[in-house]
Amino acid sequence: MLYPTAGCRLFIANLPDTAPAAVPPEAWVQIGEAEALGLLGVEWDLHETTYIKSGCDWDDMSEDVVKGVMRRAPMPIILGNDPEDPGQAILWAASRSRAPFPFRLIFSDGVTMRRWSALVIALFDVFDSANAVMKMQATLRPVSPIERLEV
Repeated sequence: MLYPTAGCRLFIANLPDTAPAAVPPEAWVQIGEAEALGLLGVEWDLHETTYIKSGCDWDDMSEDVVKGVMRRAPMPIILGNDPEDPGQAILWAASRSRAPFPFRLIFSDGVTMRRWSALVIALFDVFDSANAVMKMQATLRPVSPIERLEV
């Protein structure tokens, strides 16, 4: 099944250090004006070793690559800057906190969801060009497993 990104909704809960599965339904607050949701997933560190099997011939050169530590990749998001949006207000508070906050992303089908905890490690006003609407860019760093769910 293909999932369109149009219509996806991003939520945050003002419950620092709470596991996303423990967040009551009424505590989720939509982060408004989401324009780009970046990426959400994992990446691996690689350990590379280069060695010479025997002699100095180019055919004897070899390289081995193995996976090291799996990391949750940072998730950049871009929003239309709305100072009256309650979700964006919580996002600003999360950017000033050392604690992770619970997030969830509900896909446009209203059934498929991702849920995780993340640190807000960056939050910027993006001024861009003079004829553009001011935006906000945040970077979320997941600190829990990313749950893939159907609600």
